Amino acid sequence: MAENEKVLIIDDEVGNLHMLKIRLEHENFVVLTADDPYEGLQLATVKHPDLILLDVNMPGINGFEVCRRLKADFETGQIPIIMLTCMDDTDYKIEGLEGAGADDYLIKDEIDHREIAARIRSILRRTRKQISVNPLTHLPGNRAIQEELSKRLESGQSFAVGYIDIDNFKAYNDVYGFQNGDKVILLIAQIMRDAAGQRQDVFLGHIGGDDFVFVTPGEIAEPIADRIVRRVAEVAPEYYTAEHRAAGCIRSIDREGNPKRFPFFAVTIALIPGAGSPEVIAETAGKIKKELKNSGGNRYGGPEILA
Repeated sequence: MAENEKVLIIDDEVGNLHMLKIRLEHENFVVLTADDPYEGLQLATVKHPDLILLDVNMPGINGFEVCRRLKADFETGQIPIIMLTCMDDTDYKIEGLEGAGADDYLIKDEIDHREIAARIRSILRRTRKQISVNPLTHLPGNRAIQEELSKRLESGQSFAVGYIDIDNFKAYNDVYGFQNGDKVILLIAQIMRDAAGQRQDVFLGHIGGDDFVFVTPGEIAEPIADRIVRRVAEVAPEYYTAEHRAAGCIRSIDREGNPKRFPFFAVTIALIPGAGSPEVIAETAGKIKKELKNSGGNRYGGPEILA
């Protein structure tokens, strides 16, 4: 857990407020408190806590309304909220979780203070992963990719990384528009999922734009890359008009502003043994991709091509 993770407690019961504060500080959280709902709203906006513990029954405005306001505000909408109440009532829980948008619900009289710390850590882990997910493909993003590479490097186990780049993607976007470009991005993500199958030891990520990554045991990296390349070559023509399929290319402008013919979109996959650091792996991948692109699309290869 990061040292500066902050928990904001909003509860008009001062005794409960201070007890929770002491318990959570003992668990190494930084704790902010407010015994007034309006003060709590202001603190949430100014201090940007990582998580909020919110009492339901408060004077002025109740916890449900506070939760709704926090979730509706751009600055606080992503902060996870655990609601606290004395009422062990299903309707209350539904109102908090669905009506107000809370992330979890605890009954005050049933709180085990070891459990509440564990609940907070669990929700914070889940939130960090959700924030790192690419909104288009729903594949893990850069933060999760870095964490996965670091975890595998620290484990000492053998693994390989595949960096995927879509070739001729800018030209496709220029001719067919960004909506169709998004369809191509989604296609590559689905092909990656299909190539990985149900294996739990394969990690798939979306770096951003037309760049993807997969992390696998070393012995299956090449077969996965081969499946991806073959499938992309097979289905790419379906994303072009009949006229362009007949021509086998499209006409667009290259990065230097010159008219040029572009083949169908394809993929280049750099395969790198998992060694060194995430930065070294990415740097090597860039060199391999550059060499592969010079040889045409729908290709994969490893460090041997740099020799």
